Amino acid sequence: MLSIVILIQATVGLVWQASESIKLIDGISQADVVTGPYDIIAYTELESTEDLRELTRTIHGVEGIIRTETCIVI
Repeated sequence: MLSIVILIQATVGLVWQASESIKLIDGISQADVVTGPYDIIAYTELESTEDLRELTRTIHGVEGIIRTETCIVI
């Protein structure tokens, strides 16, 4: 099982809406709006890198998402 933290940048004015949409995505256990260089931090646990690719595509499909950075816990 891969424990993953996803750092997300979103468009100004759409951060809260994007966060709520991300929380509804299957596999996301938590998504929080934060301060700093990223706007949202999402948490997940996945079985494979293919699952991660699919989840990343889904997150990028959320309105207002600009960029993500994925951190796999080691």
